[in-house]
Amino acid sequence: MARAATFPSPCLSSRETRRKQSILLRTRNRNVKRDLYLKKLFRPGQLAILLQDFALLLGPKVSLAVSDETGRLLGSYRSFPSDVAAILLENARGAADPDDFAQSEVVIVPQGAVNSICVEGQRVGLILATGPLPPVAQTQAALTAMRRSVEFLVALALEKRAIVQETLDRYREINLLYNLGDTLATCLDVDELPQRALAESNRIIQAKWGAVLFHDEVGKLIVAASIGPVEKLEKVISEARALMEEVDRTGKPKIVNNFADEERQVPLLIVPLHISERRLGVILLIDKAGEEGFTAGDEKLLSALSWQAAISLENARLFDNVRRQRDEIATIKNYMDNIFDSIASGVVTTDTQHIITTFNHAAEEILGISAWQAVNRPYQQALDFLCDTSLPDLIEDVSRYGMARMVREISSQLPQGERLILNLSLSTLRGSAGENLGVAIVMDDVTEKRRFEKESALVRRYLPHELVDRLPHDLAELGLHGERRTITAFFADLRGFTKYNEIWPPEKVFEVLNGYLALSEREVRHHRGIVDKYMGDAVMALFNTPLLEEEEHAWCAVQAAWALKKRAEAHYRTITMDEQLFVGVGICTGEVVVGNVGAKDRMEYTAIGIPVNLAFHLQGRAAPGQILLCRNTWEIVHDRVEANPIKVVGVKGHSDTTIAYELLGLVDSGE
Repeated sequence: MARAATFPSPCLSSRETRRKQSILLRTRNRNVKRDLYLKKLFRPGQLAILLQDFALLLGPKVSLAVSDETGRLLGSYRSFPSDVAAILLENARGAADPDDFAQSEVVIVPQGAVNSICVEGQRVGLILATGPLPPVAQTQAALTAMRRSVEFLVALALEKRAIVQETLDRYREINLLYNLGDTLATCLDVDELPQRALAESNRIIQAKWGAVLFHDEVGKLIVAASIGPVEKLEKVISEARALMEEVDRTGKPKIVNNFADEERQVPLLIVPLHISERRLGVILLIDKAGEEGFTAGDEKLLSALSWQAAISLENARLFDNVRRQRDEIATIKNYMDNIFDSIASGVVTTDTQHIITTFNHAAEEILGISAWQAVNRPYQQALDFLCDTSLPDLIEDVSRYGMARMVREISSQLPQGERLILNLSLSTLRGSAGENLGVAIVMDDVTEKRRFEKESALVRRYLPHELVDRLPHDLAELGLHGERRTITAFFADLRGFTKYNEIWPPEKVFEVLNGYLALSEREVRHHRGIVDKYMGDAVMALFNTPLLEEEEHAWCAVQAAWALKKRAEAHYRTITMDEQLFVGVGICTGEVVVGNVGAKDRMEYTAIGIPVNLAFHLQGRAAPGQILLCRNTWEIVHDRVEANPIKVVGVKGHSDTTIAYELLGLVDSGE
């Protein structure tokens, strides 16, 4: 049997291509494992759903599976014995050109079909299909589409993995700087500090050699500490003196990755050692280990390190002056108080006896109590309304076990009766010697954020995500709690579905029903309406709700109904008479109340009013394939449609005979 033609990967924009290449390059640079194990790259259940969806495209008796490069099955839809997979793979390799087999072509053999999954030019897995396959073209198209979907999901998983790795790298850098602060702050020896600072610089940046240079009495830069061969170091320092003096003078770091000494080119990184307006000297690092040169990230890290080192050096030099040290401590305390008052998050600290020692302005605003009511009191008394939450246990865990950081979300009720949701971050307060001083609690009020997320989740049920993302932050503007406005209600129902349900098996019924419902939803959304709910084999849609306003809502609803009718008629030509289901549609325009209805924990967005009821009953009276409009809708669109007035009998809540209009065509479209 002839092998399948090649299906090229979908084209990406040059910007998208560069972005993905950048992500994958960062993944390699961070030593992310290249041996891709496909199953670990999928979320739980994701592969099974993918297999099920594409197996349905191939036929009711086709088995579909995904394996790794060796043929070991990672997942399958319907039974797929491993010996069948091995025979299929062996025959496919024998029937196809080796280059084609490795380049994601669909290979079809008597036992089934095989398609390779490639990532970064590397084959990482296989798609296997066996059973009564459909025609070659359909098989090729389905397997190619599945391969593209799998490759896209794998690329997306790799991208997420790279982002996670990058986040971990940033965390490690922050942790290194945090530990560095403790290392330098505990040393008050002026002679030892430069060597410590240089050793930490080398450990973080991984340079081969370097030096710390201070000003002497006449302002010349001299070596205070060094690492590496002395003779080579002196030679580079001599040749780079002008660069170091420029950095010291301007206070701006400098990277020179092509600095040439007498033997070869070596990269240099120079940062200033400044504190306030006082110039102490510079830190010089030479020749980064295992890299071509220093990066902007290295410069940022070393600048942060030099800043901490400069502070530590200054503190050491002032150690013998008790008065100035006391003034410095007072200044720092005031500075920290100002910082706490400026922080948007609430900050509360307790000592080892659980007495509140710090209570900033943001904490006052969030918790509704003043600092004088909280400071110097046990938190169990000052914050008694939080004691029925997990806060006491969290404080106890952090105090007893010295946990570095714990993040939790708690919910409580303020004394004023308002509901409060807090995001808490707790950590141990430690002294310079590492002793436990108490607990620091950082809190953020996320009450409004959670309310917004809950309402956004409700809105996402009715609107595409791209529209939800553009909605205002205050969803009260959308009238979710009830608003009176003029809308157009739309009901579509499948005729003959009960009989169809009796003839066909449940799986077939669900497949066909979902197809018709999806077709209805697609046309409603395409014409700027929202699907309010599914009622068995019927669809209720609304046009011109606060969620999606549309001035010509009646016309949009009529267009959606006509498009649905035409798509359904086109679908009938592809199936047998026994499989055909016809759609009846009712449309009515008028004033209703739109908003959420239901209990607090189970609410639905809908519309209530006479036009909704009339649209429902018109749909119930519509013949198969018939679209009925109420008088209000017809009066709005009468110059755009062809319609005949008809009498509808037995509409609940109305007179014996109701005049409706059967839609025969659209004038604008010529249909």
